[in-house]
Amino acid sequence: MKANEAKVGGIYLSRTGIPVTVMGPKNGKTLIKLKTTGTFTMVNSDYELKPYNEKEIGKDSKVLLKVNGKAKAKRAGALSAIIDPFLLAGSKTVAEIAAELAKKAGEAGKGKDLAANVRARMVSYTRKGWQVVKDDKKRVKVVQKKG
Repeated sequence: MKANEAKVGGIYLSRTGIPVTVMGPKNGKTLIKLKTTGTFTMVNSDYELKPYNEKEIGKDSKVLLKVNGKAKAKRAGALSAIIDPFLLAGSKTVAEIAAELAKKAGEAGKGKDLAANVRARMVSYTRKGWQVVKDDKKRVKVVQKKG
């Protein structure tokens, strides 16, 4: 398929097996975003794109995707991505983090005990060798153990 025929926002493979997202036409060319590096590039409208297929991704691209943490699609509704920055910053209590989570999580937080999710993240950090520290105002922070 030619780049100018590709669906905007669709994921395709380049000739060399690099996963790309078609961003749209621009100045007679097509703008694509490389999934491996996140950079944008312009290609001719007749540039050949292949349908996306995990098995056809090039060896170098697979390595880059793994290094950049983009090899797997992120789970829709993962609360940990919202909770972790608050725990690392250490500026809020568990209840305050749960309240922020209710605002930011949207559909992912519906019908869940958000404070329990925050406590569960704290437990997962302790199992990984981190330490949960509370200050005098009960603000929680996770820090790596020294030693």
